[in-house]
Amino acid sequence: PTMSKIFSKIKSLTAYEMIRNMILSGEALPGTRLVLTELEEKMGVGRGPIRDALMRLDKSGLVQNIPYKGAVVTLPPSFREMEHIYQLRIQVEIVLAMEAMRVASDSDIAQLEEIASAMENSSPDEPYFFHKDREFHRALYAISRMYHLQAIVDHLLDYVEAFLNLRHYANADKELFIKQHSIIIQSLKDHNENALAETLRENIMVGLELVRKEMARFPRNGY
Repeated sequence: PTMSKIFSKIKSLTAYEMIRNMILSGEALPGTRLVLTELEEKMGVGRGPIRDALMRLDKSGLVQNIPYKGAVVTLPPSFREMEHIYQLRIQVEIVLAMEAMRVASDSDIAQLEEIASAMENSSPDEPYFFHKDREFHRALYAISRMYHLQAIVDHLLDYVEAFLNLRHYANADKELFIKQHSIIIQSLKDHNENALAETLRENIMVGLELVRKEMARFPRNGY
């Protein structure tokens, strides 16, 4: 990617985090209209990155883009609701992983190994690390060819993304993710259903703990 594209992505991510924090901290209450000109002034970021950020926040359910009205803040989920979202994730993602195990080819497994290796070589505090983690799960479930179930998981992950702070993974989190992904790959090779289900469950629950820590930074939200 060109330098201008990289800068544009950074600006978009900065706008995303700033608006997200405004919503989670209660600075922008449910029902508040997010006006582009006001956000531009407040953040010192151009209209393009702010539009990108609002589209992402719409996908994660924190903002609703309403025709002729613009972006409006919605009510963030409580931690209790997040726990239910994660339980749903576990159920659906284990089904997809089992189906993937049934049909996985050597090239499918090689692709997962490539993503796992890219994660190992990235810094845990880069947004790239989070995206690679999501890419690993997407690639694993894509092997199943169960596209409608995958769409459900994608939707659940969109809700979760806003709470997984895109920059704040600790080294210990990174090491654990890498270890778990390695066990998931080995389980696919060995056709070990128990190891696959258990490791995937643990991997998803680590994510819930990260969400809990992130939500604790915003006490109004279910705490």
